[in-house]
Amino acid sequence: MECNVGMKEQKLRVLAGLTLIGIGAYYNTKFLAALGIIPILTGMVRWCPVNQAIGYNGCAKKELQDYT
Repeated sequence: MECNVGMKEQKLRVLAGLTLIGIGAYYNTKFLAALGIIPILTGMVRWCPVNQAIGYNGCAKKELQDYT
């Protein structure tokens, strides 16, 4: 797996995932809480299958060298 999630996108993904989990916990909606795990995982691993499918790469060349 090659890095295709940049640093800014990684932070936004983790924040969005935590937000979904918080909203799910507040409204007692397990679906939203479970859905929040996906952006957290893709942010932590810095690889997203959707980004790969559409050909988007948010990593800079320097980040790619550091990541591999």
